[in-house]
Amino acid sequence: MPAFTGQLRSNEIFAALFNMIISQEVFADNIKGTFGELVDEARVDGGLYGDTKLYYSTDALKSHAWGADAEAPNLLALARPKAPETQAIVLDTFRQIDLTVDDYLSKRAWGTEYAFASFNSIMLAWIRDTKRIYDATTYNAYIGCAVSLANRAVIDVDLTTAVGAATGEEKNRLEAEAIAQSVADLFVDLKDVSRDFNDYQHIRSYADSDLKVVWNAKWVNKIRKVDLPTIFHKDGLVDKFEERILPARYFGTIITGTNSASFIYNATSNPSGPLVASGNDLLYSAGATIKKVRSSIEQDLVVGATAYHVFAGDELPNGITVYDNTAGTYLDCYVEDETVINVVMHNRAVPYMSAFEVGTSFFNSKSLTTNHYLTWGHNTLEYLKGKPFIRMVAK
Repeated sequence: MPAFTGQLRSNEIFAALFNMIISQEVFADNIKGTFGELVDEARVDGGLYGDTKLYYSTDALKSHAWGADAEAPNLLALARPKAPETQAIVLDTFRQIDLTVDDYLSKRAWGTEYAFASFNSIMLAWIRDTKRIYDATTYNAYIGCAVSLANRAVIDVDLTTAVGAATGEEKNRLEAEAIAQSVADLFVDLKDVSRDFNDYQHIRSYADSDLKVVWNAKWVNKIRKVDLPTIFHKDGLVDKFEERILPARYFGTIITGTNSASFIYNATSNPSGPLVASGNDLLYSAGATIKKVRSSIEQDLVVGATAYHVFAGDELPNGITVYDNTAGTYLDCYVEDETVINVVMHNRAVPYMSAFEVGTSFFNSKSLTTNHYLTWGHNTLEYLKGKPFIRMVAK
C-alpha cells in the first residue's frame, strides 16, 4: 500500500462525494529499550560548579633488606612515594534537542482533540527518548571501539587452533570451550598482582566483583546454540557470561589518520570491499559484505544534495568520504569488527559525568508556537588509565 498522500477515496455510490477518515492514531512507545544499562551504570555526578574530576592512581612501595644496627644512621632519611598519576575527566560536551509545537494551525490536520493531543504528547516524549538514544549509542560505541595502552590490552583467543578441522556442532562446542577457558584464565590473571592491565603499569589485583564483561551478541548467540561448557558454571563465570550484551554493530576499530591505510580496498582487486579508494578520497560503499563503516558519534552528514542524520553505531550513507588523504581529515567513524568477542572492564573504567540537564520552553506570541528545549552536558568519553579495559579477539 503506497504512503497516504491526503487524497480521500471517492464514495462507491455517489462519486461526487468522498469517504471520510474514520480515525487517526499516532503510535506511542516507540523506544522500548536502548541497551542503555552500561551508560546508566557509569553515571557520576558532575554539577554546575567546576568542570573537572581528577582521578589519582598510585603505585606500590618497595621493601629492602633490614640492616639492624646499621640502619641507625638512616633514621631521618626521607622515603617519599612516587608521585601519583593524575587523569582529568572534563565536562566539555554540551547537547540540545529542539522541538516546536503549536495549538492552532497544526490542530486543523486532526479530526479530534484526542488525536491531536496524542500527537503532541508523543512528539514531546521524543525529546526524552532522543536523549536516551544519544546517551546509550554514544557510550556503547565507545565501549565497543576503545583500546587501552596496557601491556595486555588485547587478549587473542586462538580459535583456529582450538577448532582444527572440526565442523558443525563440534566446531561450535570447541569454540565455546576455548572462549570459556580464555575468560577463566583472564579472571585468574586479574586476581593476581600484576602491572599488565593498566596504562600506568601500576601493580594491581582485582576481585571478580570489580569487573564486568560486555559481550558481543554475535558470539553470545553462537555459544548459546550449544550447551554452555562446564567451565562457565564454575566460580560465578556464568554470571559474567550473562552480564552485559551489546549488538555486534557497536564493536569495531576507529578510523584515524594513522590507521586508515589498512582499511583502503583496491576497487579492481577487491571490488566488493566496503572501502574503496577514489583519487585522494576514501569512499564507503553501502551494501558491501566484508565490513561496515559506522558512525562513532551522532552527526549530520551530506552526500551530494542529500542530508543524513546518524547516531553512533549507525551505518554511514553510501558515497560518504571517510578519509581525505590530501586534507588529512576523516569522519568520526569505525569499521565494524566481528572478531571482537567481548570487553572486560572495571566497573568504574569509563565514567559518564553529567553537568546538568534542563528542560525549558518558550511561547512565541507572534507565531503562536511553543519551542521546547532539552539541554545537557557530559564529559568527553575516555577510559581511566589506572583501570583495566581489555578486549578479547578471536584469531
